[in-house]
Amino acid sequence: MKNIFIFIISILISGAAFSQSKKAKAIIEDITKKTQEYKSVEFEFTFTYEDPGNGDVSEKGKLLISGDKYILNIEGQKVICDGETIWTYIEDAWEVQINAIEEDDGSITPSKLLTTYNEEYKARLEKEYKRDGVNYQRIVLKPEEGKKWVKLDVVVNADKQQISEITIHDKNGGKIHYKIDKITPDLDITDADFTFNPDDYPDVEIVDMR
Repeated sequence: MKNIFIFIISILISGAAFSQSKKAKAIIEDITKKTQEYKSVEFEFTFTYEDPGNGDVSEKGKLLISGDKYILNIEGQKVICDGETIWTYIEDAWEVQINAIEEDDGSITPSKLLTTYNEEYKARLEKEYKRDGVNYQRIVLKPEEGKKWVKLDVVVNADKQQISEITIHDKNGGKIHYKIDKITPDLDITDADFTFNPDDYPDVEIVDMR
C-alpha cells in the first residue's frame, strides 16, 4: 500500500511539473514569435553584474536586434554583429577587435537570448504574481550539459507579452541581470548599420582576431 501511495504521489508531482513546463514553453513561444515578427527591435536596459568576490557593477545600455544581427551599446563599448562577424569597439583604448562568430561555444548572444529558449533550455513556470497592477510570470530555464551558464531566470510582463527581466547565473556564483526599461519595435534600419565602418573612427587601431 505504501509503495502504491508513493507511486501515485510521484505521478501527480511529475504531472504538475509537466503542466508547468508546457505552460512555460507556450509563454516563451508566444514571446519568441512576437519578437521575430518585428523587422527590428531596440531594448533600453539596465545591466547589473553581481560578483560574489568583487561587488556589483551597474550600467545602462541599448541593444538593437534585427534577425541574427545586433548592435550593443554599453558604457565605453560598442559591439556590432552582422551575423557572421563581431566588431567590438573599446572607446578608452581607441581600438576595435574583430572576431568571427564561433558556433556551439555555449555563449548566450543577444539573438539567442530572445529566440532560442526552447531549442537549448528546459523551461519551467515557477511563479505567477502581480506587482503595481501588472501581471508577471517568472520562468526558470536550465541549459543542456556543457553550457557556460547554470540557469536563466526570465520575468515576463504577461499583460504585454514582453520580457521584463533576465538573470543569467554563471558557474562561479555570479549573476548577470538585465532589466528592460523600454522596448521600441520596427526602427528604420538597413544591413549596412550592422557593420563597422573605420571611416567613422579615424585613427582607430584595428585588431583582427579571426
